[in-house]
Amino acid sequence: MLVVHPIILKCLMVCLILLIAVIFDQYFLRWLKNALIGAVCIYICDLFLPITWQVGISLFTVLFTALLGIPGIVILYLFSICIK
Repeated sequence: MLVVHPIILKCLMVCLILLIAVIFDQYFLRWLKNALIGAVCIYICDLFLPITWQVGISLFTVLFTALLGIPGIVILYLFSICIK
């Protein structure tokens, strides 16, 4: 019986999901790029802003910036400033 190491199996599953997503969804790479750029921008902004205005990187903020891009980052910070 062939036994595959769990880490290798997880890597293969992720690669398969990414391959299917790239083939069937032309916007997936754009969303991934927006998510990465958004996470980096939030990280850099959080370094320089006061602690009361910081947003932090979470699943919600990354998905929000992936969908909206730079305007999403601005909305998150405006919301953070208005709430606190």
